[in-house]
Amino acid sequence: MSFFGNIDFQKLTYTEQVIYNYLRYNVDKIPYLHVRDIATEAHAGSSSVMRLIHKMGFNSYTDFKTYIKKQKQADAIQENISQPFSPEDYPENLQEILGQLADKILNSDNLIFTGVGASGVICDYGSRRFAGMGINSFSFSDVTYPIASKLRNTAYNLVIALSISGETNEIIEVLTSLRTNKDITIAAITPNPNSTIAQLCDIVLPYRVEERRINIHYDLSSQLPAVFLIEALSEVVYQRSQ
Repeated sequence: MSFFGNIDFQKLTYTEQVIYNYLRYNVDKIPYLHVRDIATEAHAGSSSVMRLIHKMGFNSYTDFKTYIKKQKQADAIQENISQPFSPEDYPENLQEILGQLADKILNSDNLIFTGVGASGVICDYGSRRFAGMGINSFSFSDVTYPIASKLRNTAYNLVIALSISGETNEIIEVLTSLRTNKDITIAAITPNPNSTIAQLCDIVLPYRVEERRINIHYDLSSQLPAVFLIEALSEVVYQRSQ
């Protein structure tokens, strides 16, 4: 944590160095400790603890604890922001799946994205991105749209469904209606590869994300991994089309 860089360790007394090291290796405990607790654990006096706190630039121990709490919150936010780009959150054969989907896109007459809620917004972004590359692409989040009828007399279509839960009833109904059309390949971008939606698909592009909901229905789950995968897929399509 950054407060450890605000002081010259070599200029501290031996007792202050002991206290410093105790704080360094017990950062998570600091918001719950009193000065006397730190003094006891570090085998020092409370006055020595306060001298170190002042040397680190804090007027009081309360200010120090408040700073630690804010830093921990900032670190947690930063971890969540960088999480969508951690290799561990994507399958080991990610490039293989992207390549498979890219070939399908390049050989399809139509590329259709479907999803509802926040996933529907990402679908709009994905279809626009591919349309800008010359791919005949569109998206729909209105599940009453007669997509099966629209694609009935077409060939080589790829439908990509986006869903955090993988159990969105409206999307399940849409994909079920498309399964009988052999000219349609169905793919899903979802964190749940064992979900109903994934089971209805020919290709699944999974990822890992914490599912967060408020009052059951309001979804606060991050869509950044899905955006990342769509952009990665578009990059593969672009490279293979050159």
